[in-house]
Formats: sequence, structure tokens, C-alpha cells
Amino acid sequence: MIQDGELTRLVEELAAERGFFIVDIQNKNGKIKVIIDDQAGIKLEKCIGVNKALRSHFGERVDDYDLEVTSPGLTEPFKVLQQYQKNVGQKVQVLRKDGSTVSGTLLDVTPEQITVEEKKRIKTEKKKKQTIREEYVIAMEDVQHTKLLISF
Repeated sequence: MIQDGELTRLVEELAAERGFFIVDIQNKNGKIKVIIDDQAGIKLEKCIGVNKALRSHFGERVDDYDLEVTSPGLTEPFKVLQQYQKNVGQKVQVLRKDGSTVSGTLLDVTPEQITVEEKKRIKTEKKKKQTIREEYVIAMEDVQHTKLLISF
């Protein structure tokens, strides 16, 4: 049996050695899922290397598990501060705990809050449209989730 503490310690050591950060580690119902990322975007080779290192360390014990090492995926909500930091300057959608949403450019991130700039087109008195910019400073405790907005 693979204990959560041993798994977490090993993945943390690998993260320190190989320059990635941990998004999530799940160990339940015979499945181990390790989600990793880095500032430049995680490469498949790095996921494969981490998978091999885990298999090497745990040996036959891992044979009882479905082991998956993966990236967080573009459509998944951010789970850790490093994901916010990595995406400064990118378009995001923030769902607040009160149900309201803010979509715009992620300008700044601290452990306590994020700043998002939203652009809106409004009609002026002369029936012309004008773009206005609003900055929202949102406390992390008020964020339900944040997702990267993908445009094609």
C-alpha cells in the first residue's frame, strides 16, 4: 500500500529537483493521479519522467494502482497560487462565491488577492461605442474558481 505522506514527499522532492510545481495529488480507490505544471507549461517528457521515477521508487507496490502523471489541462480551474502567477497577462474568467463573474486580463496576483482588468464596450450619448476598462481586486477567499479563457 502506498501512503499519502510518502507519495507527497516523493513528488515534492521530484518537483524541487526537476523544476515543476504540484497542482494536485490524489490517491484513492486504487488510482494515483499526480497533476504537475511549470512556468513554461509542462512537457509530456517531464510527466513521463515523473511517472518512471514514481514506478522506480515504489516498485511492485505501484502495480496495484492505476498511476497517472498529467498536466492540469487548459479547461480546468486553477488550484494553486503558482497557476495564477503563471497566467498573469492572460485572459481569465473568475467565478466569485456570490455567483458573479469577471472576465478579463489577470494583472496581478498575491496570496491574498488577484487583480483582473475587464474591458467593456458601452454606448455614449452620441450613440457611439466606447471601450472602458475596469479593474477588479478580488480577495482569494471570495474566488469560487478561476479558469483560463481560450480564444482561437
